[in-house]
Amino acid sequence: MAQEETQEEVALQPWNPTEYLRKVDEWEARLSRGFLRCEPAKWFPGYATSWLPLAHSLGIEVRIRETKPVLSAPAGLDTAFAATVDDEPLGLFMDASSTRVLLDAVVPGASSQASDVVLEYLARRFISSLAITWSGPESSVVLFDSEINPRAIREAGAVKVTIEVNGNRIVLWLALGRVLVERLDGLWRRQVQSVSRLPHAEKLVRIGIAQLAVPPAMLGDYLKSGTIVDLEVPVSDTVVLRTEGTDWLPARLCEVDGKFGVEVVTGPVSPSSLPEGTTRLAIELGTENIPAGVSAELSQVGAIWQTAIPVADRVQLVINDEKVGEARLCVYQGRFAINVI
Repeated sequence: MAQEETQEEVALQPWNPTEYLRKVDEWEARLSRGFLRCEPAKWFPGYATSWLPLAHSLGIEVRIRETKPVLSAPAGLDTAFAATVDDEPLGLFMDASSTRVLLDAVVPGASSQASDVVLEYLARRFISSLAITWSGPESSVVLFDSEINPRAIREAGAVKVTIEVNGNRIVLWLALGRVLVERLDGLWRRQVQSVSRLPHAEKLVRIGIAQLAVPPAMLGDYLKSGTIVDLEVPVSDTVVLRTEGTDWLPARLCEVDGKFGVEVVTGPVSPSSLPEGTTRLAIELGTENIPAGVSAELSQVGAIWQTAIPVADRVQLVINDEKVGEARLCVYQGRFAINVI
C-alpha cells in the first residue's frame, strides 16, 4: 500500500547493495559464460578408456568421477609436475592425501625414491593421454616438461579432476595459464552459440525487482514524490530478467567492479498475473542491451552478465515498459520498500 508518511514514521532503512551483494571480479564474470561452464570431459572422450589397460595390469579399479573447471587450484599442494600445450605451461598438482592414496594403490610400501619415479611416470602418462584423446577443432602439441617449475606458473584458471582408485578419492588439479583458459573459454562459447535456438540478435533486457498491481485511479498516488510503498517482498538478491514483455530468466544480483551484475540461477520464472482492472507497476534497476550471441551464453545456470548500471539504491518505476518515475530502494521490516523521488 502506498503511504505518504516520512521515513522516520515507517522506520525505513537504507538498502546498501555493497553490503547485501556478492562481489565478483571481472575475470570471473567473463569466464562464467565460457570456461567456468564448460565440460572438459567432452573434449577428451576416450580419456578414461585409455587408462583401462594399465589399471587392469596393476589390478586396480579407476573411475573418473568429476571434471570441473574452477578459478584456481588450492595453494601449497605437495606433488607438482609441469607440461606445455603449444608452449603454454600447464601444472599438475595433488595434495599429500591424494598422493598417498595413489601410491598405496599402485606401489604399496615402495621407497621414497621409487615412489618419486612412479609419480613422474603417472604424471607423464596423464599428460600424454590428454594429448592423444583431445578432440577439439584445433590440434595441439602437448609435452611433459621437467625443466619448468610448476609452482611458478601464472595460473588464470584450473580444472579439478576427481578420481576414485579402489574406491578411494583422489583429486588432481590442472593449473592453466591465461592463453589456455581463453582458448577453452572461446571454444565453449562457440559451441553454446552454435547449438542455441535463440535468435542471434541484440536483446533488450529489463532487470526487475518487484511488481505491483495498482488500480489505475491510484497510480497518481503511487508516483507522487515522497510516497513510500511497501513492496511486500522479502529483501533478497533475487531479480527477474524480462524481455519483449515477458519474464525470461531468474537471476540474482552481484557486484562486478562497481556495477550491478546478474547471475542466472536454476529454475523457471514463476508465472505472474495481475488482478483484472489493475495496472502493472514494475520496480526495475534498469535495462541492458545484451549483444547478439550472449543470450545463448546466459541460458547457462551460473552465467554472469556485468551491466553498465552503477551499484546504487536507485530504481525505476515502469508502466508498459516506459519509465514513469524513480525511487530509492529501502528496507522495511525485512521487506523491500521504495521511497518515490
